[in-house]
Amino acid sequence: ARCTPRRMRAARVEGHVARFLVVCPASSSRRVARLGPCRGPGAPARRTAASSHRRHLPRAARSMAKPSSHAVVDSGEVPAAGGAAGDPNGFAAGEDGKWNLAEATLAAFPSRFPTLATARKAVRRGEVAVADADGARPTPRRGDFRPSPGSRLELIQRVRSNKTEVLDPYPADVPKLVVAYEDDHCAVVVKPEGVATVGASRKFEWTVERMAPYFTRPCVDTPGALARPRPVHRLDQSTGGLLVVAKTRLAATELGRAFENREPRKRYRAVLGGSLGGFFGVPLVSDVSDVSPSERHERKVAVIDTPLSGKPCVTKWRVVRDAPCDGRDERVTLVDMWPKTGRTHQLRRHAAETLRAPILGDARYARRDGKEAAANEDGLFLWAVELFVPVSAMPWLGPENKTPRSGSENAVGEKGPCRDVLFYDDDENKRWLRVRVDDPPKFARRLESSA
Repeated sequence: ARCTPRRMRAARVEGHVARFLVVCPASSSRRVARLGPCRGPGAPARRTAASSHRRHLPRAARSMAKPSSHAVVDSGEVPAAGGAAGDPNGFAAGEDGKWNLAEATLAAFPSRFPTLATARKAVRRGEVAVADADGARPTPRRGDFRPSPGSRLELIQRVRSNKTEVLDPYPADVPKLVVAYEDDHCAVVVKPEGVATVGASRKFEWTVERMAPYFTRPCVDTPGALARPRPVHRLDQSTGGLLVVAKTRLAATELGRAFENREPRKRYRAVLGGSLGGFFGVPLVSDVSDVSPSERHERKVAVIDTPLSGKPCVTKWRVVRDAPCDGRDERVTLVDMWPKTGRTHQLRRHAAETLRAPILGDARYARRDGKEAAANEDGLFLWAVELFVPVSAMPWLGPENKTPRSGSENAVGEKGPCRDVLFYDDDENKRWLRVRVDDPPKFARRLESSA
């Protein structure tokens, strides 16, 4: 094997190799001979019998997490060579009489895997264990393994989330999440403004994804549990409010698909710099039969359909109240906004470019004078205050388990209060989960100081 001194030094620093001696005969290229394991503080541990046995396991088995976090959630049998009776996919064994492992998994667990692609992913994750017909112990197998008809299949999934250590004391400079709703599969949290949803711009910066395990209940004996909760949609870093996080793979799939199809309804509240009473460029509609359930109690809703970046873009809004701005002739306006599409900075751009009344604190789209500049110290005056999620996107909620539950005692000792959480049926007999929170205190301070 070839190895330069520089590579050897780097490998030793990283703790990947033991101590080596370089031998350079005149008639051959550089060779490396091992002298034996070094006994320094960074030396690798001596190989044990258990680790030696692990080397001979299939790759899928070696990639499995701790056994305590996984369990067998279902078992089945590889169908006969001709395929399972009534199988709509029409899969069967190959010429050698054995099955493709992914196709056998789909045929054995049709209710758990809707497509062949999902079965292949389960095989790649090492979740499918195979036991031969002679009663051998089930072993996770790779995708190229071909089970025989009659072999037993076991589906192994994570049932517990990672253990989260209690932060005591909790960092004083890190904002806290408030859990507005939570069940075994998902949670609705209140994201603080100034905190990114995912993907922090700086290393070691806190995000909602990183904070969620400390405030939500861990999954226990829940098939498909994620190692830690994951947000299923995003809010801008400067925007606060309601955010949905998934705690299981089922919730991540179903809720992610629902948000992708624009099924949930969101209501934002914002403070705009300007008066909208004399604006005639936006038609006002009185018929609200085509709006979401959160708008049906309103009398008048305005519509903005100005395209953004050449793409269709629709926002509905209404005026809640307005107030004079610091005793001057100018005014600030409190509005509700319902985005019907999900363009980048849609609400901020529609307010600034179409209504000509930018959201207070918007350093990117607001004019740099007067009330906009004065509000910068309080951040962006935009908040996601209400969320409607169709219960059809929450299949884990059975008829007996549709009572709303607010956040409970979490890992940092904060109790998440219930902020008007309920299930209800609309006029079309469609069931929704509604979560609503109050306006942030800075909204009232701003309107009171302006009055």
